Amino acid sequence: MAGTLITEEVLALIGQETIPERNRFPISEEMAWDVSDAIQDPNPLYTDSELAQKSRFGGLMCPPLATWKDIAPPIGYFGAGQESHFQVPLPFNSYGLNGGSDWQFLRPCFTGDWITRHFRVLDIYEKQGRSGPLVFIVRQETQTNQSGQVVNQAKRVSIHRGLPAGEEPLQAVDVIGNLETVHVSPPEPGAVIPKPQASVSTQRFFEDIAVGEALTPVVKGPITTTHLVRWAAANGNYARIHWDLPFAQLRQGLANVVVNGSLKNQYLGQLLTDFAGVEGWFKRFYVQHRGMDYPGDILTASGAVTGKREASSHGYVDCTVVLDNSRGEQTAAGQATVILPKRGQTLPLVWEAEE
Repeated sequence: MAGTLITEEVLALIGQETIPERNRFPISEEMAWDVSDAIQDPNPLYTDSELAQKSRFGGLMCPPLATWKDIAPPIGYFGAGQESHFQVPLPFNSYGLNGGSDWQFLRPCFTGDWITRHFRVLDIYEKQGRSGPLVFIVRQETQTNQSGQVVNQAKRVSIHRGLPAGEEPLQAVDVIGNLETVHVSPPEPGAVIPKPQASVSTQRFFEDIAVGEALTPVVKGPITTTHLVRWAAANGNYARIHWDLPFAQLRQGLANVVVNGSLKNQYLGQLLTDFAGVEGWFKRFYVQHRGMDYPGDILTASGAVTGKREASSHGYVDCTVVLDNSRGEQTAAGQATVILPKRGQTLPLVWEAEE
């Protein structure tokens, strides 16, 4: 196909399932704590085994958006960090930006669970971006535990930017003339950013919720490269655009290292699990990533209730959610559904997927 980065071989993958990937290790208490620490979410269901065992869940679990740990690349690897393109053989080596996702959380992921990811390619298409051609890969992901039970599923979009044939990477001398670097003031050297303290918030019930009310915002930052490296260590994604400034600028044409889309998802996820409380359930999460955030940014996750749907023992609360940075940009936005119990009722642990 002349003039396109998508080959016939790539197009033939649409509708196909790729090779399942199993986590290298089962979910452990250390992994749950590590993720919680990296995203600075003190939720006791991830860190306090005694409280978690006494809860309706009966044990420690992972944050719903952190049930998978990538396999880190080998020492000495100098690629983009996602060279496999999620098993789609694109004809260039590029990073894969998180374009957005639609997650459904169907059961808890407990410590001790073995998670396997199954993928089906739904679509592959190309668009012309401001910086060159972009390839979009749309995949259906299903995560199952060791018993074959579906833990969660998602429709995910990744965006891949590659250098067209014959175009060379930028040289160091070209950076000033070719890039507009985004500079954001970092914290002063030696500044200590306080960590949130673990606490159990007052449980909300479906009857308490009013359409239009705001969710309590979650504020993170100022973000530093330490946050990004800490998140890489917790989830195993060492894509170099998130921590290697020369690589991000010279090899990928970015203005700075960028905050992971998966980390931004975690901040929005904390907004919703805080709202759900220990007795509620974070059921669905749709998000689009609309811009980039950089070290030095302060990120605020916020939202509002847009609707209520009543069931017998519980109710569905629909929300809008957004992520704004301290430069006045809204870099992620979406919708979510939280399930809250009615007073005197207990939620089940397993839920059905919706269309």
